[in-house]
Amino acid sequence: IVLENVSVDILEKKILSNISFKVNSNTPVCVFGKGSSGKSTLLKTIIGLIKISSGKIKINETSIDNKKEIKIILDSFGMVFEKDALFDSLSVWENIMFKSLGKLSKQSLLKKSYELLLKVGLSRKDSHLYPAELSGGMRKRVAIARAISHDPKFLLLDEPTAGLDPVKTNMIFDIIKKLSSEMNITVLAVSSDVKGALNYFSEIVVLDQSKIHWKGRVSAFRRKPTRLISKLLQSF
Repeated sequence: IVLENVSVDILEKKILSNISFKVNSNTPVCVFGKGSSGKSTLLKTIIGLIKISSGKIKINETSIDNKKEIKIILDSFGMVFEKDALFDSLSVWENIMFKSLGKLSKQSLLKKSYELLLKVGLSRKDSHLYPAELSGGMRKRVAIARAISHDPKFLLLDEPTAGLDPVKTNMIFDIIKKLSSEMNITVLAVSSDVKGALNYFSEIVVLDQSKIHWKGRVSAFRRKPTRLISKLLQSF
């Protein structure tokens, strides 16, 4: 995933300004920033939900502006939304295999859902539960299982640990790290959980006032290179 001088203006307000960075496979990247810094907008821009005002976004050297290739590009992404976005009227296995419902036999879909549940630390007995019966941590894991159900090359996560306690937070980040390695998925996440994320990501991007404030390796981030980063680390 390559962003080159990406800017987003909404109703004449600058949401993102000249954002440039790269996300490589096997090098999970996490974006930090204070509230309203543009973190969620960044992810939505990459998958085309929000149109960029200027700049370029390339996925495996192909621009997201390429109308002929856009469907192939978008099909290569898995997305975990901040609010999970699970369908309350569907069971866990139906949520996970939503993209394939009606295309394959129920037996095949169930089998695949069992495999995915194991990957995110759940069991096949959870497959027939409904979202209302799940804990917050379980909902997050089901959302991740759904995001990887079609074997994506890229995984975007918007606040994947929001509202979770430290134990469940570490569990989710551990799952993300393992998926990145085992499935060779290129991972980009945004998170407000600075302390938790630092143990599981390789590179950090910090947004502030719509711009990139800092980017680099986790080891450099831990040395508190700027006043804002010191504040982010002290907040947790």
